[in-house]
Amino acid sequence: MKTANYNTHYRYPFGDIYCYDHYVIGKISSGVFVNNEIAKRILTDINKHYGKQKFVFVSNREFENKIDLSVYKLIDAKTMVGIAVVGTTNEQKVQAASEQSIYSGSFSYFNNLESAIAWAESFAKDVSNFKN
Repeated sequence: MKTANYNTHYRYPFGDIYCYDHYVIGKISSGVFVNNEIAKRILTDINKHYGKQKFVFVSNREFENKIDLSVYKLIDAKTMVGIAVVGTTNEQKVQAASEQSIYSGSFSYFNNLESAIAWAESFAKDVSNFKN
């Protein structure tokens, strides 16, 4: 996992978040159920880091996790302008499709972290995505 050159690293009992210039890489520990409490904690730190700046969230799903779909109600799609899900199993792909159906920003599924990061960085190159 790309962890060099990050701006801020948040370590939690349930995983890690790495904040870069225009994107976040999140990696949740194996077997963790991402509920509103966990999502609020992550989003509070991310929002503190980025403020009103727009960014893309890269969800590195190296491990199997379940996500309460109601966490998407907590996301401000005006600042979190895209979500990239990285997974390798059919179950992860099916779960990502469920999430995509309720998220109003750009959303894509990738088989590797490098492709997801390239996609996230492409948003920074399209200045219109990052104008406030």
